[in-house]
Amino acid sequence: MPSAFDRIHRAPLGFGPAPSPRQGPDGSRFTSWSDARTTTIGVVLEVDRDSIDALLPEGYSVDPSTVHPTILLEVMELRNLPWLAGRGYNTFGIYLNDVVCNRVAPPIKASYLAVLFENFTDPITTGREELGFPKVFAEIPDPVITYKDDGKSGDEDKRIHTVSWDGYEFLRLELSNLACRPSESSPALCPAQQLYTHPTKNGILHQRYIPSVGEPGKADANYATFCPPAPSRPTVLQFKTLDSTMTDVANTVCPAVMQSMVETTAQGVSEFCHGAAKVEIRKGSFEQLPTLHNIVDRLAALKFSVCHQIAVQEFKGASDLGELPECVKIDNREITTFDHSLSLLSHYSLFLSVSHSYVHAIRCTTANNHRIEM
Repeated sequence: MPSAFDRIHRAPLGFGPAPSPRQGPDGSRFTSWSDARTTTIGVVLEVDRDSIDALLPEGYSVDPSTVHPTILLEVMELRNLPWLAGRGYNTFGIYLNDVVCNRVAPPIKASYLAVLFENFTDPITTGREELGFPKVFAEIPDPVITYKDDGKSGDEDKRIHTVSWDGYEFLRLELSNLACRPSESSPALCPAQQLYTHPTKNGILHQRYIPSVGEPGKADANYATFCPPAPSRPTVLQFKTLDSTMTDVANTVCPAVMQSMVETTAQGVSEFCHGAAKVEIRKGSFEQLPTLHNIVDRLAALKFSVCHQIAVQEFKGASDLGELPECVKIDNREITTFDHSLSLLSHYSLFLSVSHSYVHAIRCTTANNHRIEM
């Protein structure tokens, strides 16, 4: 058992070590992650390059070699988590694919996590403070699902996911005619079929930012972090995607892969696959979204053109993945330290899914030893 000095602490101080996904009541790591369940609902959309660049902080850019930039909209349903004594919660993440972090040498290419909406306060607190994830609160109820054949086949007639704040709905994802497919054909087990970066294949980039107290515009922490993909294949319990009659391009290896042009673009609404997939992002005023209007307005400016993937995947287990690797391989490069002034600093991490792991903070120091928190 670690001593109190070796354990994780967060504000408020004075009350001992803090409960955490990475720390049980006795200070040890949880061992019952295999009983957890994770369901992801992911939609990959082609988007205008300029609208992606508008969401990236300094030092990040879409890979110039990427002809068709994409983003991933991903709902994640986490259940039976040991650190929450069997409870769970829902998230909705916006991932910008094929983004290059030029703050380090050699550059790192992965998916950039722009924002992660969550409907539970505790993982927001631990995730922001311990991992640096850009988490914010929103209401994300369980989906409304209607099944075909009274649910006997598992095929779905429709599922609806919504994200709102104080009753104002600003994001809606509707999927129709979802059919069960063999688990081995799921995107998580067919990464070679992904023609873009993906959190499960290439890892996650995000920017840790903590404002300085009493100094507006200054930061106590402002640096890049990288979360490599999980080192082992996940256990996929169930995989669903659109019925083959709804997609424009059939892919027998990974049926979730498709190419469907946007069909209608009403105010804030984009439809694909003959109406079987619909994404709606509603701008909100300050009165409607006093703490989120800046985020939602930027998301509403995204210009979708093509749907490339739709997948509902259920996974067995989750992990705190506290055993960190000694090196990270990105674009077939082995990185231990970037040079004498760049180091890869490891942190315990948990992105509560079997599809994500480890967090590394990337910091720079100049030749005259002035640290630059980028």
